Amino acid sequence: MLTGLLSSLALAPVVTTVRHVVDAQEEYADISALSRTLNFIARDLYSAMRIAPNVITVKDKEVAGSRANDILIFLSTSPATQGLSSGTVVYAVSEGGILHGDVIAGLYRWIYPGILPSDVNTETLNAEEAQLVLPGINEFGVEVPTNSREDDRQKEYTGQLPQGIYICLGRGITGRAEADAGRRLESVISLP
Repeated sequence: MLTGLLSSLALAPVVTTVRHVVDAQEEYADISALSRTLNFIARDLYSAMRIAPNVITVKDKEVAGSRANDILIFLSTSPATQGLSSGTVVYAVSEGGILHGDVIAGLYRWIYPGILPSDVNTETLNAEEAQLVLPGINEFGVEVPTNSREDDRQKEYTGQLPQGIYICLGRGITGRAEADAGRRLESVISLP
């Protein structure tokens, strides 16, 4: 019995250390996935076309708990990488769940070749017709900095491609800061 007690006392720090290492690895993997997703969106935005009117639209949507589930719509040449004609790219979150069939909750990307952003009806977006970019995303915030100050941002925007765009991705975000156990990654993407 004494040997068992001494063994458990000796192994307790090892178990705690292993638990911390596993938690750190999970956090790193999650942050890396969020960062890769931001880079993916940035590549699409870099392909945005500046020649057409109303090239980008940001729609402000909030859900229960003050989480942002905005919609980003822009005209882009990025569909050409998939053998499609230039058109509109849409990013939005689908909550998934019982009401949405087999749809996994996460950030989705829709491609509408040959369609202008103004012709996309965001009320009829169907995640089953989209590409899942990153599962588990339940917060997608998009804002456009004004010319006056970077911290002064527009939540709704329609117009030409701005000099930059602010994007926030969150996974497991509850909306209550004190109880928030999720991860959030924010970035300002400078556009050429």
